[in-house]
Amino acid sequence: MEKTHRKTAREIATICIYQNLLVEASLDDMHTYISENEKLASSEDSLKFATWLVETTLQNKSSYQELLEKYLKKGWTFERLSVMERAILLIATCELLESDLPKTIVINEAVVNAKKFCDDDSYKFINGILGHIG
Repeated sequence: MEKTHRKTAREIATICIYQNLLVEASLDDMHTYISENEKLASSEDSLKFATWLVETTLQNKSSYQELLEKYLKKGWTFERLSVMERAILLIATCELLESDLPKTIVINEAVVNAKKFCDDDSYKFINGILGHIG
């Protein structure tokens, strides 16, 4: 699978989890969103990767949240984070715990998505939290 396809799959999966957190998008809605993405449509591996990320993250969402909360500042909760920060952290935690990808690659991709989708300094926070996972 080409690097750009995996990166796209990760972005699409992050957006799906964001939609689930924000408006409780259903798994069927997310499958439709994934399958209709033109970049992913050209690679069966990318479609499978995005689908796996979404399904595995949703199946383990509460345990991932509990794990992530251990590394937040005292007095902070997972719900206090922005919705996109939560989505990026959940997807990255899924990859760190459930895949064989190197930790540095997973964290770097999460930082790239944070720089693209979040506030200016969110990537630093996400990098720090994910450094404790896996």
